[in-house]
Amino acid sequence: MSRRLARTSLAAATLVAAAATLTLAGCSSSSTSSAPTASAPVTSAPVTSAPAGSSSGGSLPTGSAPGSSASGGSASGGSAPGSAEPSASNPGTTTASLGSPGTAGPDACTSAELSVAQSDPGVGAGQYYSTLVFTNTSSRTCTLAGYPGVSYVAAAGQQSGNAADRTGEPYRTVTLAPHGTAKATLHDSNGVGGYDPGQCQLSPAKGLRIYPPGEKAALFLPWDTQHCAGPTIHSLRIGPLTS
Repeated sequence: MSRRLARTSLAAATLVAAAATLTLAGCSSSSTSSAPTASAPVTSAPVTSAPAGSSSGGSLPTGSAPGSSASGGSASGGSAPGSAEPSASNPGTTTASLGSPGTAGPDACTSAELSVAQSDPGVGAGQYYSTLVFTNTSSRTCTLAGYPGVSYVAAAGQQSGNAADRTGEPYRTVTLAPHGTAKATLHDSNGVGGYDPGQCQLSPAKGLRIYPPGEKAALFLPWDTQHCAGPTIHSLRIGPLTS
């Protein structure tokens, strides 16, 4: 009788232990399945690309390069700024030659149709300036274009010193109606000026020999003066004829 009770108690204890084991295993399995995963939901990640066409964050528009277009507009046809060729309507362009002698045309004034005078003389800082004025003395309209040829003349009618250098400014054709005038600026040192006296070789002159543009016959302008006649001196300068 006592042996039977002992086996019954042992069986009951075994069942209790087995039930406890099953309970612990269930708890462990439940705990493991409820642990959070390490990765965040994909849908919660922020969008890193800017909307199409946006330039926020300092990015450049598609296909452009820094400085590829000027502010306020772009060059037509993709040409670079300043690459347009000059045209006849472009301000500042000129077709006048620089410092070339005038060419006699069908309406050019001849020496026989002109007189010349000197006006507006001015002296300052060792320099001399005046204006040569050409007057059309004929009864027809004629033109002048270019630079007159100018040199000093000594008492014997010989050239004294070097002829005037041209200033190199552009010129245009000047039309002179009867009694109309054209002018050119004359510039020279005033006497010795800033030259060494031995280099200057100050000499007397009786006037100026003046050739209108394209002419081989000279006009004579009386003028008693002194000037540097040394062979290395090029102080006399003449500008183009203007209206």
